[in-house]
This record gives sequence, structure tokens and C-alpha cells, in this order.
Amino acid sequence: MQFSIYLVDNGIITCEECFESLKLHLRSRPQLGALAIQMRKLDFRQVFAILRAQCDAPNELFGELAVSLGYLTQDDLSQLLAEQSLRSRSLVEILIENGMITADEADRYFNDYRSCMKQAERDELAAAAPAGELAFAR
Repeated sequence: MQFSIYLVDNGIITCEECFESLKLHLRSRPQLGALAIQMRKLDFRQVFAILRAQCDAPNELFGELAVSLGYLTQDDLSQLLAEQSLRSRSLVEILIENGMITADEADRYFNDYRSCMKQAERDELAAAAPAGELAFAR
């Protein structure tokens, strides 16, 4: 997400392209209930029970409801969320696939982004350090 903001801030992609790529990224994630069934953490009845509960509490996340209802442990949910993340297409892949940037540009921009982030961290540390410690930290 921060990388996409960097791309917008530097005029590499537009806000509309960023928004569209984020929507595509979110759509590429498998639904947690389907993933839980595939990984044999839940069965169909449990998924439907969670979805029914979600109708009564639409602001509650599926995974949180599954844990609160006792269908999943916190460890189960963490495993499912990690797997969901692994199975999602990356934002960079989506940008490349949709012709917003090339693979070479993605590498170059990401390296620039990392350099900027490292410099920002160094600047933040320097600003937070007492004057006497600043020379020592370098």
C-alpha cells in the first residue's frame, strides 16, 4: 500500500490507477470461508453459521466471528490469513499486468522507494536522538 502511494506521489501512476489496482488486489484474495474449507479448518455448516452471524453483525470480520463462535482458534485464523495473503496477487503484479508500469520500472521504482524509506528512517532516528548521541550513532 505504501509503495502505491509512493508511485502516486511521484506521478508514476494516477490516483485512479492506484485505486483500480487496489480493488483488483483485494478481489484476488480468496475468501476466508472458502479457504478455511479447503484447508479443512471449517466445514460448510460452520461457514454458513458464521455468514448468518455476520448478517446480524455486518461490521464484524468473518475470521473474528469464527473465533468468537469457537469454530477457529486464533492460531487457525492466523494461518488462514497468512495463506490468504500468499494466494493474493501482489500489487506490483497487478500494476504490471494492467500496463501501468513495466517489470523493469517496477524494480527501479521499488529500489528508489526502499532508498527513500531508509533515508526517512535515518532522518527520524537523527531527529529523535539527543545531540550528544547523534555523532555516536553515525
